[in-house]
Amino acid sequence: MKEPEVLLESWSPVCNIQAFVEESETCCYLYLWFNPGQENSYIKSCWICNVSKTPDKIEVDAMKEGMAPAMPKEFVGHDKDGIKISKDDLSIVWFEEGDAAALLEKDKLLCVIPGWSDGRNFNGYSRHAVGTAPYAWEMEKAENVLLKRVNKSRDFWNYFETDYWKDVQEMHIRALETFFGKYDKYYAIDGGNFPPKALITGTKNNISFGITAGVSLIPMPQVEQYFQEEADDFRRMEVGFAACAEKQDICIKMYSFMSSIASLPWNEISFLSHGHTIPCDIIEGFQAVWMLDSRLLPQIEAPQYPDFMRDKINLLWIVPVTEQEYEMIKELGTEEILEQLEENIKGIHIFDGKGKL
Repeated sequence: MKEPEVLLESWSPVCNIQAFVEESETCCYLYLWFNPGQENSYIKSCWICNVSKTPDKIEVDAMKEGMAPAMPKEFVGHDKDGIKISKDDLSIVWFEEGDAAALLEKDKLLCVIPGWSDGRNFNGYSRHAVGTAPYAWEMEKAENVLLKRVNKSRDFWNYFETDYWKDVQEMHIRALETFFGKYDKYYAIDGGNFPPKALITGTKNNISFGITAGVSLIPMPQVEQYFQEEADDFRRMEVGFAACAEKQDICIKMYSFMSSIASLPWNEISFLSHGHTIPCDIIEGFQAVWMLDSRLLPQIEAPQYPDFMRDKINLLWIVPVTEQEYEMIKELGTEEILEQLEENIKGIHIFDGKGKL
């Protein structure tokens, strides 16, 4: 048996994921390796084609020996003696969220592992698969939708080859200064890494604000699986913290925390949204933060953002909560608690050293 050969590899622009195409003596697969070399690493795989004579049934023995299994005959749409693909014809396009990828042969879709692949019951789509096959599903019915997504993703990443940051930066500063007036300080919080991110502070009516800028450049992973048709309204976010002006020591702590969670969705392949909580004990007497989406709570005065690439930008206010409040949120849920608060929502996002519930 010849050693498997890697025909192509690529890294996600924003997630710790390596994509690679590997050809063995019997078949060819696309792999997405999440957190390579780490304890929490895992792999999603999708069959591309068989390169030698197609077996009649699933190759159980090969799987037991850790080898990639060839697709059984009934699920193969190409020549049953196998086909060869040229690595010179292959290219990988990452989806906008950075957690999914498509493999193209010249300009034709060959294989796709989308974000909704679970790596077990559904691996992905292959041009050469027939039906809902064991290691890949047939692509034909989904091809138009997938191709549209791939073309949109290609245009998206090409956008970052332009002088984009100046315009994005100005858009955020304009939205924030319309809200709280001339900004006080501007901090780069990206560590020199892509994508650029900043935290901008300002003061209004004796309230200090710190709000991120640029986090919304990249859509968050997994939003589509949860929000489905409304995903475009919730996949981009910024994070904000508001506190009484005399709480400057608390603001500094929270700004550092905000910087650390600004990359969390892409590090964890997840998303942040209205009602989510994150353990956080950096403020004495408080155990977590509660996120409230200003776009869903018109009672809260907040910056108004224009759409970005036709998507809404959601500002998530970070609200510190005590241990008792944290348990209450987990037990009752955000919507029920907000309904009970009724008219007391207006200033819920402004930290004054006391619990809000």
